[in-house]
Amino acid sequence: MINLSKMSDLSSPEGFALDLYAAVLEGRSLADAVAPLARALETSTHAVHLMQYEAGELRESRCDGGGLAADVTAEYEGHWIHHDPWALAASRAGEGVVNLGRVVPMEAYRKAAIWRDWKAKRDGAFHCLSALMQGPDGTVGRIAFHRSVRAQAFGTAEEALLAPLFPHLRRALVAEARLSAGGWQTARAMRAGFAALPQGVVLMDRQRRIVLTNPAIEAMARRGDGLALAPEGGLATRDPEARQALARAVGSAVAAISGKVKMMPDAASVALPRPDHAAPYLVQALPLKRVEAPGMPEGFCGVMLMVSDDTIRPRPRAPLLRQAFGLTPAEASLAAALAAGRTPAQHAATRKIALETVHAQLAGVRRKTGCRRLTDLMALLGRFAA
Repeated sequence: MINLSKMSDLSSPEGFALDLYAAVLEGRSLADAVAPLARALETSTHAVHLMQYEAGELRESRCDGGGLAADVTAEYEGHWIHHDPWALAASRAGEGVVNLGRVVPMEAYRKAAIWRDWKAKRDGAFHCLSALMQGPDGTVGRIAFHRSVRAQAFGTAEEALLAPLFPHLRRALVAEARLSAGGWQTARAMRAGFAALPQGVVLMDRQRRIVLTNPAIEAMARRGDGLALAPEGGLATRDPEARQALARAVGSAVAAISGKVKMMPDAASVALPRPDHAAPYLVQALPLKRVEAPGMPEGFCGVMLMVSDDTIRPRPRAPLLRQAFGLTPAEASLAAALAAGRTPAQHAATRKIALETVHAQLAGVRRKTGCRRLTDLMALLGRFAA
């Protein structure tokens, strides 16, 4: 029920709107600026969310809470938002005032992990009334007002109070999103940088929950031949000894973040066996202490797992080999093919040339590299990366 005695906190819609715009322009907390509205709605907490979606997938989120502890907003922003039925509903609901209790049935919400495993233990937000904004660049803005499970659900009276203020709330969210645009761009740049790495990358917060992965580690996990992605701990392996070593490595990195250890022990490097007896995956656990890099959450502390797969090491390319050994273009092409595992006959068939021609080119490669035997040549080519 609306608290009429606190309606005076809003003064006039125009004055309330001006304070919203001033908060954005001055860099003040938008969550603080909507506090008078939260008091009139008799909420337990409220929050301002900006969410950035790419191809329908939530990539980045920012949360500014009113009445919420900093560790709670950080935990929500870093993990639970990805498992929140309200956030999913907000991304699909369009713009306007939305009573999420009508969109996500209460019984379904009680069964969701975010309520069962997190909120219920703290008597967290159970009812939610939101003002939603959808941006053309995949940005979703949400000013959410919450009530606890013991309070009355939001109804038509609260929706009616919010409706005339929605245009102002929307403009404030749009302005906030535009000011954050540079942050979204740097975050995308960071992901692109990780995506370019041949090594697998798993970035975790200090609670050991995955924050980011790159395509290389996702491809390794899909192969299912020695490692898998785990929501907590970053990586999983079926080998008991390797599993314990990996847990020790991550634990050492977390301890290093807190200053409990000064140097990383040898356990920070772990080999994960593969069932086909191929070379194991090599994992390094690296502590990240208050990283202030573009695209990273402010003051981020966490652990990065770097995973190498020696079976897919990059092979040398023809231009590099030509420059290194003074080869002709044809000789360099043959050398690159040999380094990639092809035989002289296969190279001849691919290039549609006679096998005798390939043997003549191979003789030139051996002479210029100083390798009399083919095994020596292969060992030499293996030292070069693309």
